[in-house]
Amino acid sequence: MLRKLLIRFKDDGDYFREIDEERNYFFTEAEEIINRIRDRLAKEKRADSTKSFEFWIDGQCLVISQVHFDKKESLQKQLEHTILTFDSWEEDMRHKYVNTLKEYVEEEKQLFINKEYATFAIRYDQLFGVSAFEPFPIYLDGSQLNQVYGTMQPLVKTGFYAELEQMMAAIKTALEKLILDAQNTLEGEQTDFLQQQKMLEEKVNLLLQDATTFKQFTQYAGASFQSVGKHRIEALCPNFKLYQTVQLVLFSTFVEQNSFAEAYEIHLTLVKALKEKYDAILSQGFSLANDEMIESLVLSPILQQYKLDIEKQLQGDEVKEDEPQ
Repeated sequence: MLRKLLIRFKDDGDYFREIDEERNYFFTEAEEIINRIRDRLAKEKRADSTKSFEFWIDGQCLVISQVHFDKKESLQKQLEHTILTFDSWEEDMRHKYVNTLKEYVEEEKQLFINKEYATFAIRYDQLFGVSAFEPFPIYLDGSQLNQVYGTMQPLVKTGFYAELEQMMAAIKTALEKLILDAQNTLEGEQTDFLQQQKMLEEKVNLLLQDATTFKQFTQYAGASFQSVGKHRIEALCPNFKLYQTVQLVLFSTFVEQNSFAEAYEIHLTLVKALKEKYDAILSQGFSLANDEMIESLVLSPILQQYKLDIEKQLQGDEVKEDEPQ
């Protein structure tokens, strides 16, 4: 878990429509929700209600406590009080936690001043930081989300709120690529399914903590936001002359000299190479905005290379046949 701070409301006790127990709330967001509930309960004369929550700091559940809606004290002040009076910790440890809490809350509040960023961060968490996101939730810290936001926000053409879901779709594509990259590094590990998932989650979190990988992930998300999808590769190939040429050589001349199984294997590696080329371009932060760009930057160079390689192999096969037995 990468988030420095989070509040997770527990699903026992009173029900509040403002709270989704599946979410891991940003601290600032949780404080605002608590204030809204407090105001509503005061009007409804139900101010004595409480709600349990877990307070997580640096991936560790530090405190399980309750919000008392009849108290005007902020969530931060309530938590500071709880930590300072928790007698199972030494005094220096209590002060250390309170100082870390203050530092992290201040850092987050500074980011949340920007309402667009706050909306972006919350929407990310609603989609990808919940158990419904498969194979597991992927948490990003506030500063990481700010980097992704900083990459994508300048690319908006019509309006931030109008394009928010498109941005999220691009981030989802980048997350899926990251998960696939992590899976590829774990291939061949002989473990049961649950162990595999745990290892995969650890690997994804390690990749996200690597500065170079995170930069590529951010660039990929930004480029994907401006690009036509990877699915266009397979849609464009059948009508692309060079692709037709390669397929013809592969499944006629090549099959005559070798086997259909070998030709099909080359075909599969070709499709994989085209997708990897697309990914490599986006990871550099370059977008593929239309079909023409995919044809010139992805299809042409890869197909040209495969055409040469297949022709070389065929020439080699001919030389072998001509050699005296």
